[in-house]
Amino acid sequence: MSSPQFDPEAILECARSIRPALPALLGSEAALVDRQLADLLTQAKAGQPVGTQILELLQSDPRIRNWAAEFLAPHQISKGFEPLAGRSGDVSAAKYVCPDGDYVWYRRTTGEQMPSCPTHGALVRANREDSM
Repeated sequence: MSSPQFDPEAILECARSIRPALPALLGSEAALVDRQLADLLTQAKAGQPVGTQILELLQSDPRIRNWAAEFLAPHQISKGFEPLAGRSGDVSAAKYVCPDGDYVWYRRTTGEQMPSCPTHGALVRANREDSM
């Protein structure tokens, strides 16, 4: 059975989005995986095709594999698609991004303390159209 195919931008967004969750998922192992993702995202920004390497890293540990699988499930490329019955919609959460493009964080509640990008520092609020 072949592995699912994903939109390359969805893979990059998954890599950016999982970074804030790594400490909770991996504990003391988070820093190493975070550095590897940051390096791959830097390579992607330079135009290098790193999607396969990112997917391999995200599949390397069941704790991050499950998180990534849930994130990427709606982005799987398939030959046919039929939406589920019933109403659906996006959940509103403010999106903050690293200006250098390698870290994404969503504010789910107003009391949450905003982290900083572990690679470059400050985060900025994404444009409304970027948040979707």
